[in-house]
Amino acid sequence: MNFPVFVLLSLSAPLMAGCSGGSSSRPPTIVTGNVRSASAGTARHGLGRLWQLVRAWTLAEAVAQVPGITVSIQLSSNTTTTDSNGFFRLQGNQFGSSLLQFTGNGADATLAVTLPAGGELDLVDVDLSGAKITVSQERISFEGPITGIDCQGNLLQVLSGEQVPFRVRLQSSTVLVGQDGLPLGCGDLSTGPTAQVQGTVDSRGDVQAALIQVGPATNATPTPVTLEGTIASLDCPTDLTVAQNSGGNVQVNLSSTTEIRDQDGTSLDCNALNGGDSVQIQGNETSFGINASTIERLSPPPAPTPTPP
Repeated sequence: MNFPVFVLLSLSAPLMAGCSGGSSSRPPTIVTGNVRSASAGTARHGLGRLWQLVRAWTLAEAVAQVPGITVSIQLSSNTTTTDSNGFFRLQGNQFGSSLLQFTGNGADATLAVTLPAGGELDLVDVDLSGAKITVSQERISFEGPITGIDCQGNLLQVLSGEQVPFRVRLQSSTVLVGQDGLPLGCGDLSTGPTAQVQGTVDSRGDVQAALIQVGPATNATPTPVTLEGTIASLDCPTDLTVAQNSGGNVQVNLSSTTEIRDQDGTSLDCNALNGGDSVQIQGNETSFGINASTIERLSPPPAPTPTPP
């Protein structure tokens, strides 16, 4: 499927991920889609009426058959109903982990999604059967800074709207270009610049990228920083969270150039680290965490005392 270039979104005014809030300068998060079938428990078959949807960033055809289905974001007042052609659109300030609820025609089902801050999620061909829901494809577009790079694993982390992290997987078909439209390789990337991402969400919640356009860095003059603490959580190969000795947690973003060393100076892989390890981090401080240049493990967590037989 071909994905034409989509419109660059301008994002600002950070909000707490997973919540909603007001900011006149942030674009809204948009959820769109079509409900193809709905029943109390038995899926319908047959073509019904065919409706063609021309969206701003895709030319795909979708079958939309069910009007009057209520679609809402749980724990919010954001709700709508499918129109006479079965299509729906929600627009608001919700982002992060969310539950979409679909009710009507005997169906009452929820779908767990991650909403991109200031981006768009498009659910193609939603089928409802009682409490069961299936979606043919989840298309997504968003913009945010690159906070992690693993070229060996063909993986990036991009912080949509500087709020919600997404694992973005590079494929052989991914179009990766710079602001000038010229092709880039993964090795040309660095943490900090803004990436405009378009692709599909897979079963793991990762984004299979169709198009990535890299813009200028969001932080032109990063501040060097050194901190010590213990590893609170790991999400290799893109990031980890460190509980600082001075107090408070900080996200540490990894890239293919991050050097990880053990006490004796030997090189380590991120997966060799453990929760509770004492570490020293050196890197650049940004608005979305520490972009690590080096991570030195000062000491591993103490081994548990064997229980006497």
